Amino acid sequence: MATILVAPLPLAGHVNPTLKLAKTLRARGHRVVYCSLPDVESSLQTEGFELLPVFRSLFPKGLVAEMTARAAHARGRELRNLARDHIQRRNAVLQATLDGEYDRLLDALRPDLVLCDDRVVDLPIVCHGHGVPVARLNTTLPQHLLHLLPTSNGKPLISALRPVLRRLEVVLARAGLVPRFQEFHRRLALKHGCPMEPVDFPPFQLPLLRDVVLFPREFATPDMPAGREPVLHLGPSIDLERQEPAFPWERLKEGQPLIFCSLGTLASSGLARQVIKTVREAAALRPQWRFVLAVGSVLDPAEFDGGPARIVAVQKAPQLQLLRTAAAMITHGGFNSVKECIYFSVPMVALPMKDDQPDVTRLVVHHGLGVQGAVKQLKPRALLSLLDSVVGSASHAQALARMSGRFREAEADMAAIEQLLPGPQPAIKRAS
Repeated sequence: MATILVAPLPLAGHVNPTLKLAKTLRARGHRVVYCSLPDVESSLQTEGFELLPVFRSLFPKGLVAEMTARAAHARGRELRNLARDHIQRRNAVLQATLDGEYDRLLDALRPDLVLCDDRVVDLPIVCHGHGVPVARLNTTLPQHLLHLLPTSNGKPLISALRPVLRRLEVVLARAGLVPRFQEFHRRLALKHGCPMEPVDFPPFQLPLLRDVVLFPREFATPDMPAGREPVLHLGPSIDLERQEPAFPWERLKEGQPLIFCSLGTLASSGLARQVIKTVREAAALRPQWRFVLAVGSVLDPAEFDGGPARIVAVQKAPQLQLLRTAAAMITHGGFNSVKECIYFSVPMVALPMKDDQPDVTRLVVHHGLGVQGAVKQLKPRALLSLLDSVVGSASHAQALARMSGRFREAEADMAAIEQLLPGPQPAIKRAS
């Protein structure tokens, strides 16, 4: 059997989608090892996986969580100091990579395949130099392929601005205002003879790799250009056995529709706080519904808990268990939450705020799986109107049932990743 290295970003939204895939491979007899910053060690050990920590001197255990919490409240000079410290550490990571941090890991482990997060750009370059097969594991929609999806206009949004942005990044990097990605990735690619993508998206130019996505082609299929290998579609990789936090179930009254609200594990902005306050005000206007709010690790749940609407507010909620009975979910449009809603046929009110969330939300609306709200203009009665449009909606229920069925079928084909391994592999039992 093979040794497979999984390298996610050290964030729950990037680690959690890999767990079902990793457990499937482990159950088929492969050795699965993780590689990331030390912060994710405890969560991976809970799931029974080994972590090979990297860059421990630059990002000791607990630092990522500490910096995230500090950044949520920092203002002015403190925020600038945090940003400067982060840039210095990222530049040091780039230099450590050039000096052999990943080389030593690969020499010691000798993996047969590396599954690398799409945001971890440097490790695949080093893998190429060592002759190790590597695939880009996209835990959300592939950002470099968004213009090839059915909900796009067919053109990269920044195609015209790309040369300007690349020059701007060089200037900012020389001034110490952003990490020196371009310089180090170019030097690293030359060192290891790694071909890079013909297109680049600031601040990264990506190595030329096979893309793996964790959703069936019925949800989204990038129309790849001629000469490129097609995207490998796996199942949604929803780990139904993952460890979830405790929850005061006794506070939920039976027989009332359950509305679950979560804006993701990184919800910390003033906008996120305003949205959660709006949800609380909407709940007071609809006492016949039950509302559960997961406010994240930065906001204080006591600020939103209880009241006339008897809201249950917690930092982290057992999302999988709640979605089994939820009538709707108010979500930021994070890809993991969207996939889990589809799996359990829960209609969504999506309130995208940043990153990939608008792109994911467009697909939710495109497939009739939910509706989108204008997050900055959101008012309590407008939110209730959005919820009314999906709770009990026959059209949304039918669309969700179709997509959920395909998600569940695709989950049975997770072992298809073995086709990327060198040499003959065990036969894969397809879903009947």
